[in-house]
Amino acid sequence: MASVARQGAVSILPGGAGDAADVERLSSTAFDPAFREAWSARQLLQVLDAPGGWLLLARSGPEGPDSPDSPDSLVGFALLRMAGDEAELLLCATLHSVRRQGIARRLVEAALVSARARGALRMFLEVRESNHAARALYERCGFSQIGIRPGYYTSVQGERLAALTMARLLL
Repeated sequence: MASVARQGAVSILPGGAGDAADVERLSSTAFDPAFREAWSARQLLQVLDAPGGWLLLARSGPEGPDSPDSPDSLVGFALLRMAGDEAELLLCATLHSVRRQGIARRLVEAALVSARARGALRMFLEVRESNHAARALYERCGFSQIGIRPGYYTSVQGERLAALTMARLLL
């Protein structure tokens, strides 16, 4: 696989249906279970099997992901879909152990480049209103809030939480 972006020992690479089980495992540890945001392999495959769905992976290894002597390790991912000239960032996550190292930002930036290359003119996403770290990341990547969905998420305690809709032009 060709590298979409590379920095140090972490590469951003295209993924596919064969990566769904690994992405499900990462998703289940990366997202706080209190908010039910992790997706199953089945849900991931529904997006990847549909027209316009794609996956980007952040992989790391001791000698870098292209080294034949070191297995690469999944440290993050971004799941996207496209309809017409609009792309949507459905999920973006990194392992807790690699947070605050710029990997999520690189995934979002690679997603923007990839969407633009596919003909997208605008990208959307939804983020839990109380997820301040993710909101700050998306704002640093040029996204702005364009709407709010009250009660979009339901926590395990039954609390209804708002989602912010954010967008960015890709022109």
